Amino acid sequence: MKPVPEKYLSACESAGTVEKLTYGEKFLLLYTPTKPAGRVLYLIHGGGGDQYAFFCPAFLNMVDHMIDSGELEPLYMVAPCFYDPKETDKTPASSGIAVKKFTGELREQVVPLAEGRIGRSFTREERAIGGFSMGGVTTWYAFMEALDLFHWFLPLSGDCWVCEETGGGKQTEATVQALVDAVARQGAPDFRIHAITGTKDIAFPNLDPQMKAMAARPEVFGGKVRYDVMEGGVHDYETIFRYLYNALPEWNTQ
Repeated sequence: MKPVPEKYLSACESAGTVEKLTYGEKFLLLYTPTKPAGRVLYLIHGGGGDQYAFFCPAFLNMVDHMIDSGELEPLYMVAPCFYDPKETDKTPASSGIAVKKFTGELREQVVPLAEGRIGRSFTREERAIGGFSMGGVTTWYAFMEALDLFHWFLPLSGDCWVCEETGGGKQTEATVQALVDAVARQGAPDFRIHAITGTKDIAFPNLDPQMKAMAARPEVFGGKVRYDVMEGGVHDYETIFRYLYNALPEWNTQ
């Protein structure tokens, strides 16, 4: 994993804009680059976080510089929040309930609002979704329920909880079978998954066995899944931003 260049931590002269779009009692943040873009990335925060977890100076400066330098093709980015506005219980158990039901909101409200503001509806090949920790769990639910919306999935330090909390480690085979069944149920479309974690990440013991079990099902996941593990990688946003610095340019060739 290449480190993020030091200069990318500072503001870029060609900085994109961020605006707040409301729906009901909730809102999302929309990043628009300075250059014309033909794709959109939906980014989901981790447990206890909100829309600003990704849309902070460190990450936005990095993306601005990547686009300005040509490392990354221009893209829109959308940051919603899976919690209800009045939710105060943000424990893993409560967060797990919130992310499980979020895919419906993503489909029915977040995507139409964001793309309505952009002024066009994107194809599934032009859409990606990713997230950190509970946002990674959300990404797996999107994979299981919204393959018609998204082509590229970036679960970062978060396993699939469809069977139970931290089910990627506790019920590995059942979890992978549920993912296999979800692909078949949705018509087995083409897709790409790029999962990343670190050896010192609290999610590693749960994501690692899941990804290895997925690799043992090449009839479904062969040639469609990439799994990276950074030695010493921990469970924080600074590390996740480094993962994305390395992973996002992959979308240039998808």
